[in-house]
Amino acid sequence: MALVSPSLAHSADSFDEQHLASPAPAKNYQGYLLQDSAEITRFNSGLISFKLNAAQSIESITACSSLSQIGCEFTAKQFYRAILQKCDSVNTVDCITNVSAKTDDGKELDVQPAGIFADKGKFDFQGDPSQNLPAGGGAILVKIPGAPHAGGDLYLIKSEMVGVRETRNSPTAKFLMQRMQTGIFAVAIEKGSFGYMGMSTDPKQYPSLDWLIGTMFGQAPATGTCIMSTETECAKGYPLPQNIAFGLQFRMNNQLNGWLHGRMKAPAITLVKESAGTQLLTVQANAIKVPLIDVWVNNDAMPAGLKNYYANVPNYGSTAIGTKDQPLSEIALRRDGNGSNDANTMKEFVNWLPVIGDKAQGMPTAWMLKTMISFGDTSSENPCFAKSNGFAGVVSTNAAQYIDGPPTFNKSEGLLDYKVAAPHLTSTGEVFKGTYDLVMSSVVARCLYGFSKAPIGATISIVSESGEPNVATTLVREKDGFLNLAAYNFTFSSPTVRVKLTQEAPAPAPSASATPTSSPSMAPVSVKKSSITCVKGKTSKKVTAVNPKCPTGYKKK
Repeated sequence: MALVSPSLAHSADSFDEQHLASPAPAKNYQGYLLQDSAEITRFNSGLISFKLNAAQSIESITACSSLSQIGCEFTAKQFYRAILQKCDSVNTVDCITNVSAKTDDGKELDVQPAGIFADKGKFDFQGDPSQNLPAGGGAILVKIPGAPHAGGDLYLIKSEMVGVRETRNSPTAKFLMQRMQTGIFAVAIEKGSFGYMGMSTDPKQYPSLDWLIGTMFGQAPATGTCIMSTETECAKGYPLPQNIAFGLQFRMNNQLNGWLHGRMKAPAITLVKESAGTQLLTVQANAIKVPLIDVWVNNDAMPAGLKNYYANVPNYGSTAIGTKDQPLSEIALRRDGNGSNDANTMKEFVNWLPVIGDKAQGMPTAWMLKTMISFGDTSSENPCFAKSNGFAGVVSTNAAQYIDGPPTFNKSEGLLDYKVAAPHLTSTGEVFKGTYDLVMSSVVARCLYGFSKAPIGATISIVSESGEPNVATTLVREKDGFLNLAAYNFTFSSPTVRVKLTQEAPAPAPSASATPTSSPSMAPVSVKKSSITCVKGKTSKKVTAVNPKCPTGYKKK
């Protein structure tokens, strides 16, 4: 029995592999969509302010162009989603200072400013560094003539901060950045009738203050074709060149703590604390291909493992994905695998592998980096994170699913384990080769794992789901304050990246009685010599040495 409806099956050339979203079938189907770029590209900038009535229900929600706007006084809750701007005389912090690109052989490419997409957006807002509020506007556009793609040489930089402040935390609280995420996209601008996603100001869409709802304004664009859109323009996406290392530099008033995770290969990361208290984050890496999963399955043909998984998963009362009152067999239930990267979403994905035949539906390119999702100040959770400016490191992989935090550490065995999962085959039927990069602050690594200041060493192995070793190309080095670990060319479906950390024993201190060893750089040592006279019959010889002795047959005179 076919698991996927024949009418919805995709061949490798029947869709744009950068963007895929198949239409919903009839009832009695369960779906799964995993497209990593969706979370970054979904929304435009916006700042909204909530007011409560006497019953502590939401009375009104105002879209704010600044904190000084009437109706935008902080009374209950304010939430922002800010697409970061280029640093200038107005936007001096929480902005992008530089965009760069270079070829794999080290040639720096010319990067030319090309405006903003879209300029003067409907919900743009002014920043306020005193309240930790970044400015929110359109995404940066640049041209890179030396890095052409299928749609031209235009690139869109969408770097986004998301944050909140609430009176239940403090009536005078500043904004707390919940997460930051950034992506570079190859695009071409198309004219037409489109739409854009902004934050809703309809109180009826918010069952509580904890809900954050988006609303589509204008005519909805063709599903999946636009990285970003306005009512009249679409930034259509194309595959990124993989032989170019793209780079971004940020000046951040909102501090980064803990771990970043992303979609890139061979990342070079630095985080410098500036004298003004801001942080300068620099990221440079190559794009990678990541499996895209877009599939529906008839509930009657669903594998037992997947049925068992969803039997215990609540549907959160949303009509978009079904309700507890509507059994699975009565609805076309669409699941979205983009929400997080944790053990639960990993389990869900692995249960879908038999449905997709262990084969991806698409292989779009990606260059993305995100903070771990945080809904509170986590800087104090581990004192080690306070070291090295609070920045612990970056985990990046091309696996379809992964855990967005650091590897687990078995101190007794000195092992770091990191779980990844992906289809065994690409959309064209080739064996999918994995990449895994871990950049960890040396200071944080030594603190977390109890190492001394001696050099850290490591060996990397890839263990398949059956426990067999999986051949991979590995790289380990410690440089510029970071421990860099990389494993490339391993295969899937659900292997474990295993790192064995070691440390050299400290060199023993030299003994006080040890005989010094000479070297070319040492000055010559002056040693006193003496002379004796040795005779044999009528023959006599003078012998000069440190400890002179007469030759055989001679006697000292």
